[in-house]
Amino acid sequence: MSLRIALLETRDEGLAGGDDRDAIAVRAAEGAALALERACRANGWSTVRVEARADAPDATLAELARAEVDVVFQLVESLRGEARFEAAAAWLLEWARIPYTGSGPVAITLALEKPIARAVLQSRGVPIPEGFVLEHAEAAIPISLAGRRWIVKPAREDASHGIDAGSVVDDESSLRARAQHVLRTFRQPALVEEYVDGREFNVALLGSGPTAEVLPLGEIDYSRLDPSHPAVLTYAAKWDEASVEYHATPSIGARPMARELEERIRATARAAYAALGLAGYGRVDLRVSARGEPFVIDVNPNPDLSPDAGFQKAAARAGLDHAHTVRRIVDDALRRAGALA
Repeated sequence: MSLRIALLETRDEGLAGGDDRDAIAVRAAEGAALALERACRANGWSTVRVEARADAPDATLAELARAEVDVVFQLVESLRGEARFEAAAAWLLEWARIPYTGSGPVAITLALEKPIARAVLQSRGVPIPEGFVLEHAEAAIPISLAGRRWIVKPAREDASHGIDAGSVVDDESSLRARAQHVLRTFRQPALVEEYVDGREFNVALLGSGPTAEVLPLGEIDYSRLDPSHPAVLTYAAKWDEASVEYHATPSIGARPMARELEERIRATARAAYAALGLAGYGRVDLRVSARGEPFVIDVNPNPDLSPDAGFQKAAARAGLDHAHTVRRIVDDALRRAGALA
């Protein structure tokens, strides 16, 4: 089938909060869009790039109408640098009844607002680390901190924004100082979670509903990281190619494990994907405790689809090249819109 695909994107240069380094991840979206264009052409489809304009949504819809597109590849991750508005693009496409890839606006909102995502996951019996939110650095702490380590991160960012070695703390004063850093730098509450010191898995899922496929598991290899550095996937590890963390924390195929553990990881990831209503594609990140219990630490409804990113690495382990992965995602969008049997 010959299709006309619109790549809907923003041209933000950075975050509304954060610092200059945070712009690296925002600008990386351009490379992903170029790779998706190539994959679409490999499938015999034509493409058009369309900017999601925060100041003129009607102009965005008009441009899509003029382009006469069959499907929109929804790549918007922020508007005016504000990640909370990511769902606005999906709402716009819903309102216009234009088929689009990936999760809907409710799932995007739930996944981004991490404290709300935690509440939904917990209500559905999906295991998450113990945690709480600080709206102010001096606010009362509702649980005992004694004898445990904690990770402090922004309450509504993705791509590891705001996470570095200093995010892991083991006393109240350090926790409050880190929360103050998040509040001041990212202008949003700080989410505090118990630090699960164990293996970290990335679980990519492809498809929608009960037939969504769990792709072969990925794992973050922390074995090359200096033991003095907490085993966390920092912002630098994801985006700063000049950093030690970038080269010391590769994403690899999951190392051997007991079958029971792998089944629990897969089942937990599938439950999290369903609980937040993800569709099309997504990724669930988990860490396994010393007792062998998997805990969900993040749910990403819009992971990087670049050929060298973790999602495509998982797809490749399932025998899918990049063009085939993109075709599966587009077919899912058409199927959900009723345009493909």
